[in-house]
Amino acid sequence: MSAIGTKTFFFFEGDRQPSSYTLENPNYFQLPEFRLPQRGITLLYGNKGPGSLIGAAVRESAATGQGVCFADVKVDIGDWDSNKQKLSTFETCRFLNLPLRANKDVLDDIHCHWNRWLDEECSPREDFPRKPSNRMDLLDKLIELEPYKHLNAIAYDTKTRFGLAKFVTIFNLNAILQDQITVIPPQTELTLTLPRN
Repeated sequence: MSAIGTKTFFFFEGDRQPSSYTLENPNYFQLPEFRLPQRGITLLYGNKGPGSLIGAAVRESAATGQGVCFADVKVDIGDWDSNKQKLSTFETCRFLNLPLRANKDVLDDIHCHWNRWLDEECSPREDFPRKPSNRMDLLDKLIELEPYKHLNAIAYDTKTRFGLAKFVTIFNLNAILQDQITVIPPQTELTLTLPRN
């Protein structure tokens, strides 16, 4: 079994951080028109963006007087494959990092589904997954399809108020290694749950 490391943060009111906190609708300074998936919990991934967003969270805390906590969350991804993901490997390596770690067939397949769904809504076509999309709620449809339904998590580039960041949505909450969630400062027990509409 391999695991990826993800990050998150949350704000709280008052002088003392809560003993428990449930993260369901995270605020990562995403733009107003951006739609998160609803069938998974979204965290931050990799080196692109999380550092600037965590810095922004510290500044937001100082400016508003809210407290802020940070957390590291590990997610089981099955067997790590150092090659670019293929449509045939999702059952073993259950993590898709778009667009850099996906081969052309995967990128083209997602692009085709994405624009078909946008066409059905009479919405403008996009170049996702090669370029960021504000319609990441469409991942909820993608993970219903073979072979995507085998994935535990999908990472993707996102435009935020502070530039590009890499978000990751975990669709299989059982893949979260609960006993390895680390909150800083460590006084809060963090629960991750699906967003409510």
